[in-house]
Amino acid sequence: MSQQANEHPPQTAINERLISHGGAAPRNGHEDPLASIKLRLRQMGDLPDATVDQQIRLLEDLSSFELGRFLLENRGLNAYWTHRLVTYGQDAAYADPMSDLEYRIFEGLPAVLATRERFGIFLEQLQGRLRSGLTLASVPCGLMGEFLLLDYGQHRDISLVGVDLDQHALNGAFALAQERGLADRLSLRCEDAWTPSLRGQVDVLASNGLNLYEPDDARVTALYRSFFDTRKAGGTLVTSFMTPPPTLCAESPWNLAEIDPGLLLLQQLLFVRIIDVKWSALRTHALTMAQLEHAGFVDITFIDDRARMFPTVVARKPS
Repeated sequence: MSQQANEHPPQTAINERLISHGGAAPRNGHEDPLASIKLRLRQMGDLPDATVDQQIRLLEDLSSFELGRFLLENRGLNAYWTHRLVTYGQDAAYADPMSDLEYRIFEGLPAVLATRERFGIFLEQLQGRLRSGLTLASVPCGLMGEFLLLDYGQHRDISLVGVDLDQHALNGAFALAQERGLADRLSLRCEDAWTPSLRGQVDVLASNGLNLYEPDDARVTALYRSFFDTRKAGGTLVTSFMTPPPTLCAESPWNLAEIDPGLLLLQQLLFVRIIDVKWSALRTHALTMAQLEHAGFVDITFIDDRARMFPTVVARKPS
């Protein structure tokens, strides 16, 4: 692990700055948050498709397994759970018995399927861009699977850089790099995505997820500008965003023919009603295009997943 990875602020200070997870007030177990959520659900009342009692039963089912408890406590995903969701089905180590609800989350929720498909698109796009001598960076990197799971058999002299505020994510990325035999080419930095120190050093940067947690459009444009500044001239950005549903936006691109309505309802109940997730900053293709252009990128191309819920974007810094 690089020296930069060890030069980091105390983890408590970092967690206060994380917008995807962490920073929550300390709680003793899950009794308090469960009681608080039950009270909130009772105050909001029945939904046309789910009574309060049905919502509370879902809440109790959710609290019975590890991923559910993490979501209830943090209202977002960390590096470990993001990696578990996008690589589900690829590793026999994940083949533990599941409850019915946990199975439906991993196997059926439209947003989970979209992000897993998005991850596959990232792998394809990044694998096709590998060239000898490149510097590849992931910001924020999480476990950095989009780079560490690529095939470097023909490209031995590529450098990998991971940037994240979460030291647990950096530790996980280093462990995965060791497992994949790539630790010797990996540098890790504990830095804020808006102010990375990689100015003008990166050929290809991948970034997924952070913009979902930032509702301020100006802040997201500033994030893209920081990505622009890290690129070498002619360098590539591979990023993504989540689109709004038709119920929220007339310009929604969702392909409802690819979305199971029953599982979409379950997703709405879990993510919006019960968990109240933080990843609620949804944007259209047009807004994302405008933000990237404002940040300086050109040759902007969108690659949609089948449901058009979680598009991938490839953009270039002018030469």
